[in-house]
Amino acid sequence: MVSPFKKFTITNVSKKLNEINFKISLSHKKPFPNLSLLSQYQFKKRFVKIFPNGAVQGGYCKMITSLIDFSFIRALVADCYSLYGPPCYDPSSLFLLDLFRYIDSHQDMSHFLDVLRDKDRGRAYRTYAGISMEHIPSEGTFSNFRIRIGEALYSEIFHVLVGIFQQLEMITFKILAHDGTLYPTWARYKGCTYFSNQCACIKVQDVIGKVKNSILYRLNNLSNNNLGSEVRAYTDCPSDRFPEKDKKGNEIKKPKIELFACKLAFADGELTEEQKNTAILFGVEEELDRQHLCIQTVRSNISTINFEDGSITICCPKLPKDTDARIGVRRNPQNPNKKKNLWL
Repeated sequence: MVSPFKKFTITNVSKKLNEINFKISLSHKKPFPNLSLLSQYQFKKRFVKIFPNGAVQGGYCKMITSLIDFSFIRALVADCYSLYGPPCYDPSSLFLLDLFRYIDSHQDMSHFLDVLRDKDRGRAYRTYAGISMEHIPSEGTFSNFRIRIGEALYSEIFHVLVGIFQQLEMITFKILAHDGTLYPTWARYKGCTYFSNQCACIKVQDVIGKVKNSILYRLNNLSNNNLGSEVRAYTDCPSDRFPEKDKKGNEIKKPKIELFACKLAFADGELTEEQKNTAILFGVEEELDRQHLCIQTVRSNISTINFEDGSITICCPKLPKDTDARIGVRRNPQNPNKKKNLWL
């Protein structure tokens, strides 16, 4: 009798992947524009041995790179690179190094790069990813890579990998089961309950002019105002999900979002670059110099500034970090007549 798990042996999986890799390469043919590469990933089949206890000789990084051809990544991200750009790292190399870090559970990128730079401990990683000792990437290289290709393309790469495992029948998507039992966790839903898509990018008009007027008013009335009191700028919440009334029928007033908070202070010695730029931004550098004052930024939620029309763009500070989380309600186990909030 043939074991149902025989199709998952390395031999059978390797045979299937030969065909799968070929199909993927045919469906992703777009040439990579930049020919000046600091690294060069090449798919190479290596012998993979699995011990009786399930461990893989050489580790899972070796097994994955010996079975799956990651060259398709270049074609997927080709549009993100320029023909005349400076030398860059092979996108397949960077993706694999990022993947290796998660597979082998390195605590952070800094620790992983220390291992990668080590002549002996990092040799396998460098070999599988096509990286040389002379061109070890930095943490900023990986950050720039993620920003360059964006979340959508990063997800598309993973979708190709998920498709591979689906064709190998390691995942089928046919059965989905869940247990409704609630367990205490360390998860926390922090932030506004009524956030919307607008909250991540809120554009506010004529903020620079309003803050400038507030600063000039205080400069002209220093004798009547506390020098250390804050100058604040607010905007209305843009979310359309706020309920109009609470359970008691009282009207709910939308909260204000703080854009910027600063205060005037005596200039003590040389001003910092931030203080100089802030004064230039609001056009009050001459008035501040005349009175030997400076602007100290207390809080700021500003992400971008449009100098042409004086508008700014912010991300609401109350926007939850995990926007997929939600607040739910269930019956209180101790009192079925009462409801209890829970975090999903």
